[in-house]
Amino acid sequence: MAPTRSRKTTVPHFNVMVVGFSGVGKTSFVRTLQASLGLNKRDSKFQSGEQASCPLLERTLEPYTVSVETLVDGGEKVALTLIDTPGFNMDYLLDKQVHDILGYIEHQFDLTLAEENKVKRNPKAVDTQVHACLYFVDPKKTDLDDYDIRALTRLAKRVNVIPVIGKSDTLTLAQRNRLKPTLLRSIYNNHKIPIYGMPEEEQDDDDDDNDGDENNDKATKDTKKDETLAEFLQQFDYDQEEDEIQVLIDYLRTIPFTFIACEEDPTTGAPLQMTSATGKQIQLGRDYGWGTIDCQSDDYSDFNKLITVLLCTHRRLLMTETVERYYEQYRTERLMQRRITKMKSMEVNKKFLEDLKRL
Repeated sequence: MAPTRSRKTTVPHFNVMVVGFSGVGKTSFVRTLQASLGLNKRDSKFQSGEQASCPLLERTLEPYTVSVETLVDGGEKVALTLIDTPGFNMDYLLDKQVHDILGYIEHQFDLTLAEENKVKRNPKAVDTQVHACLYFVDPKKTDLDDYDIRALTRLAKRVNVIPVIGKSDTLTLAQRNRLKPTLLRSIYNNHKIPIYGMPEEEQDDDDDDNDGDENNDKATKDTKKDETLAEFLQQFDYDQEEDEIQVLIDYLRTIPFTFIACEEDPTTGAPLQMTSATGKQIQLGRDYGWGTIDCQSDDYSDFNKLITVLLCTHRRLLMTETVERYYEQYRTERLMQRRITKMKSMEVNKKFLEDLKRL
């Protein structure tokens, strides 16, 4: 009997995009995440643009990607790709910039759709769909402005959006505690932006003509509109819920995540090694003169929680949501568009033939 060849295990791909306005810490997040995963340089196979080959922190002028294989909980190997994008501008260019980002996301859907339509599919096809989009909010803002709302509303229709407050070391603890619920109220109550994990309103299938019932329904909806996300979560008995529900509750209790970038050597771009007042070695930190903080510590930011969400507790949920919600919705839209175009073409041809017969 001939020996069988062992099949190589396929490494799943997980793709994360970072977006936001200029100067909010997007590129710093990418570099800090690289450092936290033990990366010293970017994989040239996945680089694009001048920024990718520069060891120092510079303004991102064009999109580039960073990809690396990393181990997650349980020892599973995952190919993580980070997609950094140029910062938004608070002017008429915003809509075009968001359009370009959506174009990139939809192009990845088109690649999947083209692969599905092949008679013989490539078993080694790489999943390039964007599974999560980190939207960085400027910490100087006291709430989402019209530009944020426009960008978030459009992005949330195509990708799993996760809000992050960049450069949160510029906020006092009191400011951070005020900003988090304010942003959530804007997203959940005021504008109902369907970012990742947000509970959706239940739709009633039955139409009731009773005036009393209509008034009751209106009162119920008004009550729900005023109900904060924290109040909504209080209805759950955390200890009695299933694991999947628990991780969603933990996520919703944390968003928007806060982030503090590590301090880098101005000549090499490498993270500075420093020591705390207690003598503890800090691999990724910032020295403020009055003291040193560990950027990976939960006492100062949600960086570790965010990485856990992306690579461990929510990775499969994000990938499933991307396929079952966003890709399927896009696929349906494209197929319907093709069908309508084909029908219009048939009508034009039919009219053309009728005109020829009249001649």
